[in-house]
Amino acid sequence: MTGATATATYPRKNRRRPSRGIGSTAGFLALSLSVYAVVGVLWGLLRPGYEATVDDAGAVSLVPAFNVEFTAFITFVVATGLLGALLALVMFVSSPHTRGSLMLLWVTVCTFFGAVVFFSAGNVVTHLIHPVPDLENVEPGSSMTLVPGITAGIGLAAAPFMASLAYWCAVLVSPPETGTDQSPAMF
Repeated sequence: MTGATATATYPRKNRRRPSRGIGSTAGFLALSLSVYAVVGVLWGLLRPGYEATVDDAGAVSLVPAFNVEFTAFITFVVATGLLGALLALVMFVSSPHTRGSLMLLWVTVCTFFGAVVFFSAGNVVTHLIHPVPDLENVEPGSSMTLVPGITAGIGLAAAPFMASLAYWCAVLVSPPETGTDQSPAMF
């Protein structure tokens, strides 16, 4: 065959497309981790810190301020809890074909991992913006912002709790689906 190109046709493999339920659950995982990461970065940018000054003797004196550790922790808990409830309601409304107890469990698991991503992203950003200074190289009279570290602890439970509560409440108050004679049941 000169001057012509041979086009080979390959038989199509019988590939099964993933079900809508698998697509919805994967999409929810991607959405929740992305949203939690973005908001976690914002949280890390806005975390409060203590203003400190180095005196002539080399000692660091802190400016009296409110408890920044508690403020950072409570904003973490409130932000992840609200995000969890919002994302659970988004999943409930956008994917009616997956409603049920398995989706309630999936939403709970995804928001837990989302809270972990939120906390990790926020801490990385905080430490990039406000690194711990080397006190041997700090000149007297200079000032700096010190952001103390916090542990998430039980605060990691806020997002999954609020998500499961919001999803469960949405199931309870939603009207029965048309064409069926039973209300949506969780269990």
